[in-house]
Amino acid sequence: MKLKTFLVCIATIIALGFIIKNFTGNNSKQSPSPAPAEVTKTTPDAVLKPGRSLKPNEEFISPFGLYVTVPKDMTFRKEVADDEGIIRTVGFYIENSSKDNPYMLYGLYEAKNVAIDQTMASAKKDMVASTIKDITIGGYKGVEGLITGDKTRYMAVIVKDGKKITFSTIPPTESNKVITDQLLSTFSF
Repeated sequence: MKLKTFLVCIATIIALGFIIKNFTGNNSKQSPSPAPAEVTKTTPDAVLKPGRSLKPNEEFISPFGLYVTVPKDMTFRKEVADDEGIIRTVGFYIENSSKDNPYMLYGLYEAKNVAIDQTMASAKKDMVASTIKDITIGGYKGVEGLITGDKTRYMAVIVKDGKKITFSTIPPTESNKVITDQLLSTFSF
């Protein structure tokens, strides 16, 4: 009888061990590894090509499709910040080299930031109230005004295709504002 009881106890222990092992996930067999997460690859931003022939002294700024006429006595340069071909920002400069009357127009397109309804209200908050006025650049409505502080400048802000584009004039003199107004009147998309 003792042998029979002993065998029943052994069988019960083995059965319990088997049950515990299978239901708690602690089995010695390697469980199949989970399928690797699908890698989502973002494709690089498309580089727009001009839709027409460029005029003399005209530049085309991709990816937001801006045509800019650069005065003959000024230089143009463009800087693109990207992450593996995905454009974050595009900045461009139109400037002179005069030490007596320096001029720079700096444009900034923020490709990764979506403009919201409050974009213009937010831009106006930073501007001197008496200088704010509504503008249109290349068919897009916006605002402009003087921003004071560490980086005092005239700034114009528009929204195109849900993206904010700013145009800053440095230094913010009245004569430079006149130059900027002339330049902005030539901008087209």
